[in-house]
Amino acid sequence: MLSLFLCVGQFAFAQSHPYQVKFSYQIEQQLAEEKIRPARAGLLYSLIGDYHNSVQFSDIPVSWGVDSLDVEEYALESALPKIIEAAREHQIVIISENHLRPQHRIFAAQIIAALSQIGYQHLGMETLASISNGYTLLDSTLNERGYPLSSPLTGTYTFEPQMGNLVRQAHQSGLNLFAYEKRQKVEGKDREEIQADNIIQYVEAYPDSKIIIFCGFYHAIESDRIKRGTAFHMAKYLKYKLGIDPLTIYQDNFTEKFIYNEHPSLGSLAVDEPSVFIDKSGEVAQLTQHIDIEVIHPKTAYRNNRPSWLYRDNGYKAVEPELDNMELDYPIIVEAYLEDEENSVPVDRIEIKHPYDSKALVLNKGEYRIVVIDGVQKNEYLKTVN
Repeated sequence: MLSLFLCVGQFAFAQSHPYQVKFSYQIEQQLAEEKIRPARAGLLYSLIGDYHNSVQFSDIPVSWGVDSLDVEEYALESALPKIIEAAREHQIVIISENHLRPQHRIFAAQIIAALSQIGYQHLGMETLASISNGYTLLDSTLNERGYPLSSPLTGTYTFEPQMGNLVRQAHQSGLNLFAYEKRQKVEGKDREEIQADNIIQYVEAYPDSKIIIFCGFYHAIESDRIKRGTAFHMAKYLKYKLGIDPLTIYQDNFTEKFIYNEHPSLGSLAVDEPSVFIDKSGEVAQLTQHIDIEVIHPKTAYRNNRPSWLYRDNGYKAVEPELDNMELDYPIIVEAYLEDEENSVPVDRIEIKHPYDSKALVLNKGEYRIVVIDGVQKNEYLKTVN
């Protein structure tokens, strides 16, 4: 690992970042003053790589009664091969995430890369900003550039490093990105139906293509389950209006929870990778009518004070920030940018609260620009990770 130190000098933290990124003491202060709600605090913690604090503020319960199902009758297998096997028979795959679970984005990126190998060509992302109701990206050069800007021009959750990495993975896999989130009201339609209509526009523009949709939470429900009043969820509208049955994947029911009770079997399930339940016929078990596939995520362990799921494979390494030659006023934010990107979202970001707070960046092989900010001063150095 080689590095080159560059001192940049005085630099105001508020000028260096979009408004979303804050030190933890600022988040705590805004919470205490009731300037932000707990869910917002959870999002802000996620942006500085603080998974532990992020998940303390926002959760959703296990849904649809799957917590009372007897899962002992099922076997367990690695989720990725079974998902790809099922996706061969579909034109549309819908993957849902919990917005405060970066491990969902990491696994979704693996699914997306694998789907690109079996003919999937397009990826619609809820987080991406559009010009209006439709699928045209506000960030018009995203598909050429291949990485998200550190700007609302690209989107919202793309400020979070693992979502940014998902965008990079999609580009590397040759997928065309498009937006579908509601931008304007449409009389007589709620957000779910407008999302579905925007996706339908895209499908009709590429009628013979295989398409992936990446969304949050319940948008992936394809059953007749009512959201509120008479409104269905996005996947249901899409299925009904297009006449195409999507493969729907939900990741949150069998992910660790910190506010609500997690699935009672999660602690005893022997999984060390994202997995699925397999029935006696050898097929993925469909536990409810609402979703086709439920993913089981391992409970989080930690390496170098970072979640172990950040280490996707043996290529990822813990990289300690090189701070000895810097005069710093703690806390600090440390970010890792790919050297050939400009105005991008970092591939990793951490907060270090004091000199004895031992945290490492988690980086793949490559050339990086490491940025260290203490609220007033900004330092940079180049780093080669072999």
